[in-house]
Amino acid sequence: MKTKRISSLAALGLLLILSLQGFTQSFYVKQVITANSGKFEFAPPYTDYVNLEAYNPGNKQFSTFDTIYTQSAQAIVISGKVAFIAAQDSLAKYDLNALRRLSVIADSGLNRLALYNGKLLVSKQYPVTRNFLEVLDTANMNVIAQVQGISGDCGGICSMNDTVYAAVNGGWMGTGGKLAIVDPDTWTLKREVNFGHLAIGIWDLFTYKGKIFSVNKTPYGVIDSGSVSVFTPSDGSFNNIFLPFRVGAAAGTRDSLLYLGLNYGIGSFNMNSLSVTDTTIVPDPGSAVFTYIISSAVDTLNGRIYTNIGDYVTPGTCLVTSLHGDSITSYATGISSDAIALDYRQYSQGIRNTTDNGLSVNLFPNPATSILNIEFSAEVAVDRIVITDLSGKEVTGIKPVRGRSIACRISVNDLSPGMFWLVIQYQGGRIVKPFVVGCR
Repeated sequence: MKTKRISSLAALGLLLILSLQGFTQSFYVKQVITANSGKFEFAPPYTDYVNLEAYNPGNKQFSTFDTIYTQSAQAIVISGKVAFIAAQDSLAKYDLNALRRLSVIADSGLNRLALYNGKLLVSKQYPVTRNFLEVLDTANMNVIAQVQGISGDCGGICSMNDTVYAAVNGGWMGTGGKLAIVDPDTWTLKREVNFGHLAIGIWDLFTYKGKIFSVNKTPYGVIDSGSVSVFTPSDGSFNNIFLPFRVGAAAGTRDSLLYLGLNYGIGSFNMNSLSVTDTTIVPDPGSAVFTYIISSAVDTLNGRIYTNIGDYVTPGTCLVTSLHGDSITSYATGISSDAIALDYRQYSQGIRNTTDNGLSVNLFPNPATSILNIEFSAEVAVDRIVITDLSGKEVTGIKPVRGRSIACRISVNDLSPGMFWLVIQYQGGRIVKPFVVGCR
């Protein structure tokens, strides 16, 4: 039995060496793209326009890389090294490596953007009065189809199981929320599901465990209340969960938590328990003095929230926090930062470190069977420890005890024998180390 155990560990060690020499993949955030709408101007001559910024979280540098000569920005969606940006009556495509505009087309009523099987999906709003969902070719920006029959202005878009879904809010005069179900083979409307008046302001859509979740924003003039709706495609049922808060746009999801606007700040909603988990991750920045959260996005890789704050008149700030609300950094933005998206990239080989301060880590025992000890070369405040498989897929995440330390230990009892990456995220960067879970 002892000989078999030693042979197994030797085999794992050999596989680890081979894997380090071979092809593995991981992701990182190359940059954060923001579209600033600028000051609202009622009539020409206009003096302020949409401008685009890129922020590099690695070196904390940012730059303005283009101007779109229109008055508002609605959405950004990123696919690989390409970004698509909806700005009022202009739909622009950018090369994110060169930060260079590739093309732009004129369109009207632009609202939200999504990608599906190489197609760009665009939801429409006023002044459009019909065909509220448009399908474009991402390569040449040509219109492929317009979905007919949707009953009103559309918001968020998502897809699941070869079906596309669009939030139908009916615009600012809407009295309820609906979900349009679209067949992407023919780009025809299958049906609309009416969630009723409790889903008024339906906006962002997300998928989780075979269900569609919608964040229903509190409409103008309504007492501070909103809702989250849950639709089950398998049986066509839905559930509206009333929230006694002013509900704003969502920042995104991570694991079972949906991060959304609550009482002018950002809180979280548990998609398993269907209840609010945290009412104030990011607090109200000052709505009483006309300073608001304008847009936000969850960094699912590093466990951060990027929150654009401003007053729609003067340049604003992007506050970067952990998912628990701990402040990490901030940087300047333009006026009215109405759209934000993260540019995730894939390393071509290996999972790389992003530390630049000389910090090193020792892991022991390696292979480990129950406990893995982590020893740092200097005291460090660790934000999160992530264990991934060799493809870079997260297996488990650990939130260490707050404070600075020179060592910590984690349990690997729940991991099957094999090879893994240990990703240590801290305020100075990231360290990645391979380790092996041995046979027990």
